[in-house]
Formats: sequence, structure tokens, C-alpha cells
Amino acid sequence: MGYIIERKDSTKLKEGKNWILVYGRRKVGKTFLLRELGKFKNYFMVKKDLEIVSDNGNMDLKTLIQNTKNLLLNNKTIVIDEFQRLNEGALEELMLLHPKGRLMLSGSSMKVVKNVFEPKSALLGFFTPIRIGFISPADMLLGIQKKMKSEQTIEVATFLREPWLIPIYNNEKIIDFVFKVINESKQIISALIGEIFTEEERELTKRYETILSLIGSGIWNTKEITSIMYTRKLIPDPSPHHVIQYLKNLEEMELVESIKLYKTKGKFYRLFSPIMNIYYSLDDRYNISNRQVSLNEIEPTLQKLINFEIQNFIADLFAEIYNGKKEYFLDKNKEIDFIITERNKPKIIGEVKWKKISKEDIEKFENNSFGLFGKKVLICKESKEEDREIEIIDSDKVIKMVTAQIK
Repeated sequence: MGYIIERKDSTKLKEGKNWILVYGRRKVGKTFLLRELGKFKNYFMVKKDLEIVSDNGNMDLKTLIQNTKNLLLNNKTIVIDEFQRLNEGALEELMLLHPKGRLMLSGSSMKVVKNVFEPKSALLGFFTPIRIGFISPADMLLGIQKKMKSEQTIEVATFLREPWLIPIYNNEKIIDFVFKVINESKQIISALIGEIFTEEERELTKRYETILSLIGSGIWNTKEITSIMYTRKLIPDPSPHHVIQYLKNLEEMELVESIKLYKTKGKFYRLFSPIMNIYYSLDDRYNISNRQVSLNEIEPTLQKLINFEIQNFIADLFAEIYNGKKEYFLDKNKEIDFIITERNKPKIIGEVKWKKISKEDIEKFENNSFGLFGKKVLICKESKEEDREIEIIDSDKVIKMVTAQIK
């Protein structure tokens, strides 16, 4: 079942006349945004063998450069996808025409990140970088909320934010859908990692894959990651600075996200992709990369992992709605799922119970959140409970909150 999701990102691409560089990891919908939502007519894609694909037929590199020059001189907009496959000489030729017309480059590899963010990057003087990531929580909910009930909308949106999953979803229960993806798409999930590395970076792939696997299995502390990497002889000494740069690169490619730990300088690292998170967690426990498992065998663990991802999705949604920053609260004696802050001050204290809640759930949250200042919200599937101190937000109210924003 396919959905066409209108994204705020498409507005960024359509508006303005500046040259832009679109980047982000594979399978986040960059090409779809440029070709379908952006409706850019002059679209060219550079294949690995440097043959150029366009709607008007294929061409060689020399023809692409000449056509692009002519279009820019005529004040047209041109999109070159997988531009990182072009040599520097070809890019330098095009940059001589800046700022005529509008040139949009799009790429996916780690090399693109370096080209954008290195201090001496030649591209920064000509292009405005725009990262395309997962579909925003609000955009995703708005795109599917008329198709299903509220609780199912939230469950499905949690995973379909990752655009490559949209065509695979067939209106099944979320646990059946996730199991199907995990079981049938192991190679795709692994390929999402390998594809971001260019040939000259192959020797680094093992380090990146190890970091992703460790984080996916629940190891989020940099010191622990560093220790394991050193034990496996993947870094020369047990200093965290070896791992920090890898983590920064993975964050830029939206494979990893770091979440500030409230009132500390620490960070909690997790995989950005819900599917990747679940895949690596299950692989760590059940070795699913090397054997077939049944839903019955992994169901309790899988349901728990899905609920964690729904919890994180709701935290992202509230950060978007309240224009704040998502933070985690780690305290062995208090269970708080997320805090949304603005200028380091808490705006929202949030707890997610993905079920029909009881008075006991409310009382427990009241006790855990005692002494924390900010609006306290308890988000759940459904509830008939009310409370003076805590706002109870069921799945229907979540959808209403999102739809109210566009009115």
C-alpha cells in the first residue's frame, strides 16, 4: 500500500533561487522528493560507470556538462543526482557559472559529508547544504491519518517515517509488518550501511559496522564502545577520541542519533532507524542474521522493542510540536521517558504507556516526575482517566494536536 506524503522538505527545495546541495543516507526519499514532489524537469543521475541517465535518454559526462551549462545560462533549474561520482574538474567547470540559474546536487555517500563539512570545502562557497532525513513525525501522521484509526496511525507512522518501507506496508498489524521486514529484508538493512561508503573508505567499514552493531544491541556509552573496539583491535588505543569522529560521521548520515542526558554533559546514542534498532537488538539476542526465527519465538521481545520505538517517535513528535529539544532522563529510581527542553529548561515531561492506562499508571508517573518542572503529559493508546496535575493524551488527542497545527 503506497502513500504520497507531503513533506516540509519539498518546500525547502522548491523555494529560493540559491544553488543547493542535498545530502543524506540512501533510502530516505531524496530522489522521490526531487523527481516527484519537486517536479524538477531537468533531472540527471550519474551512474557508477559515469553514464548519465535522464528523461530524454542517456548521455556521457561531456554532454551532461555542456547541457548543464546551457540550461544554467538560460536561468533553468538542474538536478544532478549522485553527483559525488563526478570528478573535481567537472564540478569546477559548473561552478564557474555560479550564480546563474539554479544547480541542485544530490548525493548519499560519506564523501558527500566530508565535502560539505570540511573547513576547506570548495562547495560551501557555492552551495547551501540541505540534509534530507526521515519524514518528520507530524508530516507522516498527517499523510496517513485519514486511512486508519488513531492508534494504528501512530504505530505505522513510527516505522513509515523511513520512506523505503512505505511501499512494503500492506495494512497489517504493526507487529506482523515489522516481523515481515526483519525477516525478508535482512540484506536491505545490511546494505543501507555498506552503500554509504565509497571505495577509498572500505577499510573503515568494519569500524562503522561494529559501532552500529554495538549501539543497536543496547551499548550506548562511548567509553564502553571504545573499550570493545580496542579489545577487537579496531582502534590503536583505548582513547574515546578515536570513536567520537566515527559517531559524528554516523550522525551526519542519520544512521545514529545522540540524545542529551538531562542535566548532564552525557549523551545517549541510539540508531536512528527503528527497523535497524530492532534488527540489531534481535540479532544480538536471537542471532537472526544467521538463522530463521518464528514470530512466536521472538514475539514478547519484538513487541517490547516496537513499544520503545513508538515511545521515541512520540518524543520526536512532541519536540517538533513544541519546537524543543528531546532529552532523556536517566535515574534508576525514577522512570521518565523523555523531556522536551527549550534553552535547557524543561517544557514537557513525558511518559508513554502504549496501552489503556489506569489510575495506578497516573499515580506512578506523578511520583516519578515529582520535583521536575514543566508540563506533564502521559501519552497512551486510550484512556477514560483524568487528572489535575497531568494531561492525559490518548491516540485520538495526539492526532488532533497535529492536525490543529495546520489550521
